[in-house]
Amino acid sequence: MNYFSDKELACPCCGKLIFDSRFREDLNAARTFAGIPFHINSGYRCFKHNKWIGGLATSSHPKGLATDIRTASSRERYKVLFGLIMAGITRIGIGKNFIHADMDEAKPSEVMWTYYEEE
Repeated sequence: MNYFSDKELACPCCGKLIFDSRFREDLNAARTFAGIPFHINSGYRCFKHNKWIGGLATSSHPKGLATDIRTASSRERYKVLFGLIMAGITRIGIGKNFIHADMDEAKPSEVMWTYYEEE
């Protein structure tokens, strides 16, 4: 099943879409495991858009290997995280209201990080 439209995964500034097909399959599997809709904040980003929003030069978004999924509650965060892990996605960043998932094989795998300071 394909839960994600090209439009929601495309760059918001230019509409271009470069998105790894295997990652898209894994993302769909994660959505199935999670059992809840995934709301994509950011999928593919062209280099111009990535720079404009303050993304790192080494970001996996311009490679079509990353996405940010909005999470509105701790319950949603848990379900999204569960789905990603079950689908075999091994690079996960946790923000206050989103989860970053990527499968950039040029970077270390089996890692998880946060985007905010721990209390």
